[in-house]
Amino acid sequence: MTKRDFFRILIKIFGLYSLVLSIFTVIPQNISNILYQFDIMILLIILASTLISVGLFLILLFKTDFIIDKLKLDKGFDDSQINFGNLTNESILKLAIFIIGGFLIIDYTPSLLFDLVNAFKNKATFSTIEGSSIDYFQIFVSLINIVIGYLFITNYKSISKFLDKKQS
Repeated sequence: MTKRDFFRILIKIFGLYSLVLSIFTVIPQNISNILYQFDIMILLIILASTLISVGLFLILLFKTDFIIDKLKLDKGFDDSQINFGNLTNESILKLAIFIIGGFLIIDYTPSLLFDLVNAFKNKATFSTIEGSSIDYFQIFVSLINIVIGYLFITNYKSISKFLDKKQS
């Protein structure tokens, strides 16, 4: 594997991870602000942050060679090859996608379980866990994140093939 291929993979992994984080954490938190208090400024901030994050993702995913050239990431090394043994570009991407999916599941399962127990307690005893309230929007967001994590884990091969397409 060349240094250029290594940096290409790193940039694409970072782009995918930043997209997942921004779409599934920042946007839902801001949408809950709109649900409780509608303000045009908050709406504009959400739209701007969404467009910036999607734009950054697209640049990181489809313009990786441009980024490597401008930042000169593959210059100044003694050797042009990196030896990872049997690991290929696709296997590194598969591992990274699997790990991102696992992080999504691990990060959101506890909050989903807590919110579900809290909602169940409220239905059964008409009171919530002390110091907390029921947030159905957060239950929905946690459930979506767990499903996305599951889809990442089960479809990591096809996602890695899509991300590993050669630049044109």
